[in-house]
Amino acid sequence: MDKYKKVYIEITNCCNLNCSFCSPVAKEKRFMTETEFEHILKEVSKVTKVIYLHVKGEPLLHPKIIEFLDLAEKYNINVNLTTNGTIFPKVVDKLKDCKALHKINFSLHCEQRNENYEKEIFKNVEKLSPGTVIIYRLWTLKNNILDKNSTKIVEKLKNYYNLSTEIVEKLQNENNIKISSTIYVDKDQKFDWPEITNHKSCGYCYALKTQIAILVDGTVVPCCLDSNGIINLGNIYKESIEDIQNKERYQKLKKSFQDRKPIEELCRSCTYKVKKEK
Repeated sequence: MDKYKKVYIEITNCCNLNCSFCSPVAKEKRFMTETEFEHILKEVSKVTKVIYLHVKGEPLLHPKIIEFLDLAEKYNINVNLTTNGTIFPKVVDKLKDCKALHKINFSLHCEQRNENYEKEIFKNVEKLSPGTVIIYRLWTLKNNILDKNSTKIVEKLKNYYNLSTEIVEKLQNENNIKISSTIYVDKDQKFDWPEITNHKSCGYCYALKTQIAILVDGTVVPCCLDSNGIINLGNIYKESIEDIQNKERYQKLKKSFQDRKPIEELCRSCTYKVKKEK
């Protein structure tokens, strides 16, 4: 049975924001139930010890997020989640006691935010367990050069955390910068959500090697960028993870990734693998 470094789980595809850089969700909007989530945990615990609550949607919007984290602890699974941070101050007092919560990625480029957005996140992060890793994500332009929005965020980080000139310079020119014992700033280039186009390319991808993703309706897809389930490998609510891995479509796609010649149209159109190749 294939093992993965991480499995992405979309516990909801609903979001409290409507950011321009996030592609539309074609699937029906819904929230995963506790029964569904626990079923998934039983299956993915056979192949990983780390789950990411992330594909589309805002995970902290889920009314059962604390119960989900407690279930993950029951199955000895570490949880990383990605959030826009707008709801975080309202739930942090409950999150701080969740032992399964290992890492929170804050995507600081969300739109429709108020002027105290970053400060509220920075202040409330202090309430979390010292063992919780915090990642502030900055989406940049080409070659890791900060855009105007990121530059403003760096200035706020500098002022709040009283960062040295050396650290600020690293924020400008490097990636994955440590600014405190458990807080990091991670930069990445902007990318387009993949869709089937006439542009086709080869390249290596970590899908099915280090990761898979499970959408809120149970659809299993190769990675977290297939948010609409175009490459449907099976349904975790109806099939075991082992049965899905043994399917012909899964095995052929896995081999095509190994050969750097992806056979699925969506994968061949995806530019993310190309950027990672450079």
